[in-house]
Amino acid sequence: MNTFANIDQNKLATAKQVYGVACHFANIHAKSPSERYGLTKVFNAILNKFYGDQDSHMTHGDVSEFRDYQVVPKDFLSLVKKPKAAKKVKPVVSVAKKVKPKAAEKVETIEDAIEIVEARHKPKAVAKKSTPVNSVAKKMDARITALETKVSDVDNKLDAILAILSK
Repeated sequence: MNTFANIDQNKLATAKQVYGVACHFANIHAKSPSERYGLTKVFNAILNKFYGDQDSHMTHGDVSEFRDYQVVPKDFLSLVKKPKAAKKVKPVVSVAKKVKPKAAEKVETIEDAIEIVEARHKPKAVAKKSTPVNSVAKKMDARITALETKVSDVDNKLDAILAILSK
């Protein structure tokens, strides 16, 4: 009968065995079940990196030895990085700021001031540098351009209608 104890000690460990060792180390080191879940993944990555850096693989003998440990080895424990505390974000309170007009800008009405503020805070458009690769892309690009011009024409007409109605 082939049991765990009868397996050759130099046989390479399977991924399940490596994960089992990682789970064992996480059980030893964790303080809560949710922490254990995360630490299992961390220890699995640490074990794989540790053996990968040495250009070797964990063996069945290593698995048996690690499963008997009651403390996580310092080699692996030193590689565990504690997560940084999340920075507290201060809530942003929007307060109307007084905008000083530039020398060339004259502010006569509130609408003028609003236009100046919006112009200063408007995001700048970034030119796209994409070139159509094939004919399908060229056709799609032409259709999109045509639609954009139609939408801008309708938008301009709507602005004109609203200006007439607001008088």
